Amino acid sequence: MIGRGVRRRSPTPRLTDATRIGIAIISTEPPPRPRRLRRWVAFAALAATALLVTGLSAPAAAASSGWTTAGPLAHLGGGRIWQVVFAPQQPALAAAATDNGVYLSSDGGQTWSLSGLRGVGVWTVAFDPSTSPQTIYAGLKGSGGILVSRDGGQSWSDASSGLPNRDVRCLVVVAGGIVAGTDDGVAVSTDGRTWVPDGLRGDGVDAVAVVPTTPAPTLYAGIDYPAPSDGSLFRLGPTPGGTWTPVTHGLPATALVSSISVGPTSASVTHNPLLVTTTSGTYWSADGGNTWTASGGISNATLTDATFSPLDPNLVYAGADAGGSSGGGVWRSTDGGQTFSGFTQGLPTTHPKGEAPLQEVESLAVADGTPYPTVIAAWDPYDEGAAIYRQVDATAPRPPASPAASGATASIAAPSASAAAGGAAAGSTPAPKPRLAPSTALASGVVGTIFHFPAPLIFEILFVLLIVFIWVRWRRHYEVEGPP
Repeated sequence: MIGRGVRRRSPTPRLTDATRIGIAIISTEPPPRPRRLRRWVAFAALAATALLVTGLSAPAAAASSGWTTAGPLAHLGGGRIWQVVFAPQQPALAAAATDNGVYLSSDGGQTWSLSGLRGVGVWTVAFDPSTSPQTIYAGLKGSGGILVSRDGGQSWSDASSGLPNRDVRCLVVVAGGIVAGTDDGVAVSTDGRTWVPDGLRGDGVDAVAVVPTTPAPTLYAGIDYPAPSDGSLFRLGPTPGGTWTPVTHGLPATALVSSISVGPTSASVTHNPLLVTTTSGTYWSADGGNTWTASGGISNATLTDATFSPLDPNLVYAGADAGGSSGGGVWRSTDGGQTFSGFTQGLPTTHPKGEAPLQEVESLAVADGTPYPTVIAAWDPYDEGAAIYRQVDATAPRPPASPAASGATASIAAPSASAAAGGAAAGSTPAPKPRLAPSTALASGVVGTIFHFPAPLIFEILFVLLIVFIWVRWRRHYEVEGPP
């Protein structure tokens, strides 16, 4: 039998009757159809183009849909979520401080699991970006003090030696040191193990921040009780050996402070922008905290937390928990905190008749992303059911090309044990994050879009199956049927 499609160049032999019958049988079968293969190739090209376009548009479509519920926090029950944070320079890593310990996420806040620290109340959590795996600190409620994990959250040990007060409300980790706000003033550690008091004894400190300045970093602390008469925002530095002084120029004297946020700098923003949320409004400063101006666009709401994008000094997200009652919400600013607008699409709106929506947001965190930032929010309704909401903000403006410095970088030196206010060493500015060359970034973006987990996984499977089908058809055509 002569194989189909095999061509012979030798002279035609004398045919017998049997051979003629065989040729006749073969000749009745249809000839190869090269157009069929071309049609399949055209179909594959169109399908691949459709999948690619769908994949490229999928992130923007998902981001534009607003807030969505992240994975549940198992065993949290009726507990609350007090703080959410992203690890600096690792946007996929996040942590949540809760009434049931510390929860961790390794996929940008989409899913959460309970760390080795569980069953205890945690006010605050912070990453040390200088270690790998990242060291994590947790400030506990009551008399728990500070615990540290040096293995990514699996095991925890006490790190409270010398801590003047073990009810730790807030933590900031910077280069060479940690600043803690407690129920009885500020404490500083240079090694993450031993602590010395750093002033403001007798005051409950609910917020601390560190700003890189010369010749030493400047520390800010916000008091949430007792109600002061000369101001609730205090500043230390940048002169080593100074004392805490109240910041009052433009700020209300008796307002309690709930958060202090420090933004990055850029080519056009030379001072780290600052934003303070208080019981008498939200205030921003563009000159290093010397003067303050009330933020606009916030009606009938008292913001309780705010955070800058790590790459954009103009982009700020803020939330309100409505003081534990109904109400609250999320706002966004694209001008450094000067004005805010509502940013609540996707948050739950169910509420008792005659009451405001139950959108109590306790804490917010922002991670830089490509091409859009990722934002997570701790949602704590007054009737229980705490959850984390998440969105990729596709409507955010593009960040500056080369951010220069972050408010989270400075070098802290511990004061003497008897000092009420301490000195500090000179701050440092990190090198800009490396960026891909345009051609490399384009190729990486296309490949990352097509093969991206988990959003377009079904498209990836269909695309791979289509490629395999085309390859099988090609093999059958050329090896069985022969070329046209």
